[in-house]
Amino acid sequence: MKIKYSLMILLSIYSVHSYADADRLDLKKYQASALQHQSLCKQIPQSCETGQDAQLYQVRQQPEQYYLIWDLKLYQLRGQNKQLQLLNQWDFSNDQAKTVTTHWTVDDEPEASDQRFIYPVLFRISAQSYAVALIQRFDEYYSGGMMTEEVADFFELKANAQSKLQFQNIPFSVYRMIRACFSEEDYLKGGDMGCHDEENLILNIHYRQPYTWQMKYHYFRTLSAASDQKPVNQRRSYLLQAPQTKSLQLPAAWHEY
Repeated sequence: MKIKYSLMILLSIYSVHSYADADRLDLKKYQASALQHQSLCKQIPQSCETGQDAQLYQVRQQPEQYYLIWDLKLYQLRGQNKQLQLLNQWDFSNDQAKTVTTHWTVDDEPEASDQRFIYPVLFRISAQSYAVALIQRFDEYYSGGMMTEEVADFFELKANAQSKLQFQNIPFSVYRMIRACFSEEDYLKGGDMGCHDEENLILNIHYRQPYTWQMKYHYFRTLSAASDQKPVNQRRSYLLQAPQTKSLQLPAAWHEY
């Protein structure tokens, strides 16, 4: 199976003035030193309790800037004197999506197994601020295949633990694998190329001006030699401006067949 494509983009907000030229802030997983871990646990003790799945990230462009993602909470930190200092924090635990529109998922009502999580990338949304994506993920499994679809709400990160929803119900990513072989002839035809069709939807976000993004989608299918489907390799671009009032409509040919 091919690895699922996914957009990884992260916004950082410490001294946003210093990030004025960065349209996106990339975060990488980071292993804290013993002293950093100790200082982190003093300021955010719950994140260090046994069984808590908290992940610390370092901003690639600014090695002294860090973010901690713990459940649906985001913490902004700064490295200082070999320790970590808490600067700001945001809690999205109560931010339920008003509308979630899926294109590939059969049932668009989230189940207990479906995940909500903060995507580890920061996107520039104005000259002084960034936004973060809160993802609703849907997983489906069926005979010989599976599908993952993600829909995003984007929140602008503000000072004093405040945030503001700017874009909502945005198609974020899709990966689907479908069985393509059903007979002995199909399996022979599939050969080394395999017996599955695969679909990918990839999103790239480009900052244009304050509260205006260019959303560039790339949808493509990789087909088994035994497949009865037609290959697709298409791109679409949408201009998104806040306040957003309408949902993005992806081409029906991408998800209806």
